[in-house]
Amino acid sequence: MKKILLFAAILILLLCSCNQDSTVAREQYYWMYAHLSEMWAQSLVHGDAEIAFFGDSRIVGADWYSAFPEEKVINLGVGGDRVGNLITRLSQVEILAKSGNLKKCFVAVGGNDCLSSKFDAGVFESEYEELIKKFEGLGITIYVNTIAGVSKQSSSLSESKIDMANDQMARANDIIRSLAEKHGIECIEIAALMNNEDGSLKAQYAVEDGVHFSEEGNQIWFDTLSPYVE
Repeated sequence: MKKILLFAAILILLLCSCNQDSTVAREQYYWMYAHLSEMWAQSLVHGDAEIAFFGDSRIVGADWYSAFPEEKVINLGVGGDRVGNLITRLSQVEILAKSGNLKKCFVAVGGNDCLSSKFDAGVFESEYEELIKKFEGLGITIYVNTIAGVSKQSSSLSESKIDMANDQMARANDIIRSLAEKHGIECIEIAALMNNEDGSLKAQYAVEDGVHFSEEGNQIWFDTLSPYVE
């Protein structure tokens, strides 16, 4: 497991550095992302994880191993990921399901889609449903999380971007709920638990950037998921 974690950490750093390097052509970045994701997937062939947490930087930033020490869990988060990225690297989940003991997968993604000024609700719905459909036939139970908002206090984002993101997250959450109901999937209402009435993330659940979860925020998440995990 330590080797897998080290390999994953290296790949995450490479992916993040490629994403931030403006000199790397977009096509090359996507090729590299897919290639490194597949390498990560192949490293999981002998993995014994029973529960996967699959998503973006909010998944990365949560210590699932300490939260559920009695369970065989794996963190499959990558900072900056959008729904389309999870479709690209779903082979990581597939290998754990087909070659290992994976039984459950918790999906938390969509925040980065909604932080973009180019967010398109139609595209989001299409991609999210494609992701759900790709899980079918793997023989595992999946859970989707709604997207908690962005805090308006001590945020590194402008007020206009915060409002835009929270509005788009509300639209995305409606889509997630609808698709979960359509496909008979459990939808875990993280947004309802962690947001203010205006859709912004409660200040105590956010770190200084206003986007990622504080220790208190992560603990709320752990406590909410605990009945499903255990």
